[in-house]
Amino acid sequence: MPDDLTKAERPTPRSAFAEVAPEGFFERPGVVRLRDPGHRPKTLLRGCITAAWSAAAAGVLGVAPPEQPGIPARSPVADVLWLGPDEWLVLGSGSGIGPGSLAPALLRVGLAAAEVGDGLPDLELSGPRARDVLAGGTALDLHPSAFPAGRATRTRLGRIGVLLQRVEDDGDGPVFRLHVERPWAGHLWSWLADAALDHPSNDESFPR
Repeated sequence: MPDDLTKAERPTPRSAFAEVAPEGFFERPGVVRLRDPGHRPKTLLRGCITAAWSAAAAGVLGVAPPEQPGIPARSPVADVLWLGPDEWLVLGSGSGIGPGSLAPALLRVGLAAAEVGDGLPDLELSGPRARDVLAGGTALDLHPSAFPAGRATRTRLGRIGVLLQRVEDDGDGPVFRLHVERPWAGHLWSWLADAALDHPSNDESFPR
């Protein structure tokens, strides 16, 4: 695996959620929490799966991109989410590669890749009612048997197109990551915060 995967550091871009959530956090106790996890390198990878193509991608990413939707491929270097039969989103882990994009390393081995992190921010939604809040805006079946931890898919939440990813649950319920095009980021945050107010709190100390 190449050991020169980083590029020159650049200033961290202003958060896409700064106007609606300057602190990068919202909580309705007993319902949900919203959190801006900050910038993470994201690379859009395109190609036609062949043995040689998969081997080249795995040489950079530490894992071959998945051939089917649903469960991502994971390595210490990146999580690779299936977007379509010839398209993947590569989420850099930062482990051993520094803060830079993986796009240059993928390009060096002849693969079609572009850094999209600044244009595709994500937010984290968690809490005991997170699934209920999401269910109010999407037709997806979010039951754990249908959408287990690790799964990711494109959907619409209200009128906003998102890539919905369920990560590992914490002690307070499911945890989701929602990746959204930057112009819609503030709208998505506001939609989720408003939707949370429609749900009664599981916290008896918090007014329903």
